[in-house]
Amino acid sequence: MIFAIPALVVFLAAAFAVALPLLRKPAGGGEGPVAGQSAVYRDQLREIEREKAEGLLSDKEYEAARAEIGRRLLAVSDKGNTAPERSAGRRATAWGTAAAILVLMVGSALLYPVLGTPGAPDQPLAARVNADEPDLAVLVARVEQHLAENPEDGRGWDVIAPIYLREGRFEAAENAYANAIRVSGATADRLAGQGEAIVAMDAGIVTDQALDLFRKAEALDPNELRALYFMALAAEQSGDSAVAAERFRRLENALPEGSPWRDMVDRRIAANSGGRPADGVVPNGPDEEAVAAASELSDEARADMIDGMVAGLEQRLEDNPDDIDGWMRLIRSYSVLGNEEKAVLALRQAIGYFGGDSAQGARLEAFGASLRLSGAER
Repeated sequence: MIFAIPALVVFLAAAFAVALPLLRKPAGGGEGPVAGQSAVYRDQLREIEREKAEGLLSDKEYEAARAEIGRRLLAVSDKGNTAPERSAGRRATAWGTAAAILVLMVGSALLYPVLGTPGAPDQPLAARVNADEPDLAVLVARVEQHLAENPEDGRGWDVIAPIYLREGRFEAAENAYANAIRVSGATADRLAGQGEAIVAMDAGIVTDQALDLFRKAEALDPNELRALYFMALAAEQSGDSAVAAERFRRLENALPEGSPWRDMVDRRIAANSGGRPADGVVPNGPDEEAVAAASELSDEARADMIDGMVAGLEQRLEDNPDDIDGWMRLIRSYSVLGNEEKAVLALRQAIGYFGGDSAQGARLEAFGASLRLSGAER
């Protein structure tokens, strides 16, 4: 009802504005021109009668002029008789048009509450804006299509690489960072991103390949946080607590105020300063917030995360069993998880594949001894 009343008023005003010109009588009346012409002809009749009386016109001329003026006067009189009919017809048409407009407008006002939803609330602006925004999957697909057609677009690789990393598509992220470096050159950010993707692919183990990338990133930017973190983690994983503690201190000094990394870094400094072995915290995020979140995971959630990475590593070793570094990463991952039985089994499988008398076999045996795996004897 609140909507219908003002709407009806508006409709009526519009109907009146449309119908008014149709209903208005033309200015000067519909018979004005006819009456004027009749008066002229009557004056002419009087004029020729005066001229005949004065002898200016002969009888023949008088009769001819009088007949012509009379004919014209009759013609004008006939027009005058039909004008009221045309005026009445015009007024009838105007009233019909006005009535039709009024019926349409009033009918619309009466039908809208039945067929429409006048009480529906307005859609919030934010919802309308968000509805027009494509989701991330659509944007990623567009960038991928663009890069398939324009593989030399370094900016495109820069855009999509960190997205892949956040989505857990580590191999795609590593490839994207590599392409960005190939096209646009090495920067600390690109090198650190590629190294981080490799670490994530290898179940959180900082391999020599990844470590080399982090060292190059640090050389370009001594305060590259990811490079500092993973270099410290590499020292921790190798058992060099003194170097790990020193590198974690460098990282702490480079952290901005209020960084979510700070508590985690303090714990790593304390752990390595006391000479204790690493507790196996495996980072899996692409940025500060993700690494901090990983350090706050429950033991069960952290184990689930590492299990997923280990499963991927196992699959890669099935496809490429010649990868001795992959075997060592798998063995270390099982050890980090506290699953010594699987670590020993993986060590035996690797030694059996390469042969105990081979250089790879000797390296694997030394590696198992460094992890203090019991029961690894063949």
